[in-house]
Amino acid sequence: MAASRDTTTRAVAAGLLAWVLPGAGHLWLGHRGLAAVFFVAISVPYWLGMAFGGVLDGANPHTNPWLFLAEAGIGGYTLPAYVASQSIEQRVLRELGWRAAPPQTRRDEYRRYLEARAPYMSFYPESDVAQIYLATAGLLNLLAILDAITRAQTGGLPTYYRELAPTTVRSTETG
Repeated sequence: MAASRDTTTRAVAAGLLAWVLPGAGHLWLGHRGLAAVFFVAISVPYWLGMAFGGVLDGANPHTNPWLFLAEAGIGGYTLPAYVASQSIEQRVLRELGWRAAPPQTRRDEYRRYLEARAPYMSFYPESDVAQIYLATAGLLNLLAILDAITRAQTGGLPTYYRELAPTTVRSTETG
């Protein structure tokens, strides 16, 4: 029973570490090479997506909830980006003298709001590329989290590992 609890604790820790920082769960399990691959393969698209799309809309659940949900697969990156996004949003609203964004039905006010946000936003095609990069990075990290959890449960073996039955070597000698 204690071994099962240790395995579960190890799996949860590896999963949380991988969620906070891509590759951290694998590094904690001792898989340094795999940790480096996951870190680079997930971090580069995420930060390129933020660079292309900007933080204001890149990590804002109000402007694109589905993108934000996909990005949440990298909690350690998305949470600070969300805080920065909300800070910028509040600054724009203060500059306009408002407390909240106007509803889209008030066209004149909403146009002023969008014009005030424009310096912090990206537009087509950069915004589309940014969304693809951000969503891909977040979803890829979910796979890395699952891999870290599985490796923690199997003692470091990959998920496709199968114990092979001993095979006999046949001799091709004639004689």
